[in-house]
Amino acid sequence: MVKPEQMSLTAHQHIQGYLSSSANNEISKEDLNAILRLSQHLRVFGLLSAAAYVKQQNAQEGIVRSRILPVWKSLLGQLINPDNPPSETELRDAVVAMAKDEPAQYMTTWRKAMVLSNHWNFWARAYSG
Repeated sequence: MVKPEQMSLTAHQHIQGYLSSSANNEISKEDLNAILRLSQHLRVFGLLSAAAYVKQQNAQEGIVRSRILPVWKSLLGQLINPDNPPSETELRDAVVAMAKDEPAQYMTTWRKAMVLSNHWNFWARAYSG
């Protein structure tokens, strides 16, 4: 269930989780851009597409992807399992299974991600250098 009053605190925890996993004290410009891109991707393409992008391995390797991947993996992973974020493969597999086997839960999680993305954006700006 999406609890609007909890979203800002949850997003703050996710940003803090990303900062601690990246060993940085602030969000870099590249990290901020990655978070903003995640918000846009979720709105346009959906949660399934974002999770698949994290796992995708093809010719799209490069600077942009290398900057996006750690941020997306952290935030989406914490969305799926805040206590033990999954690996790239586990993340994709969990979202694919949810979309296939529990479509109502998938839609709720996607809505939660879209609501959280506004708060991720806010907290990322607050912690940017």
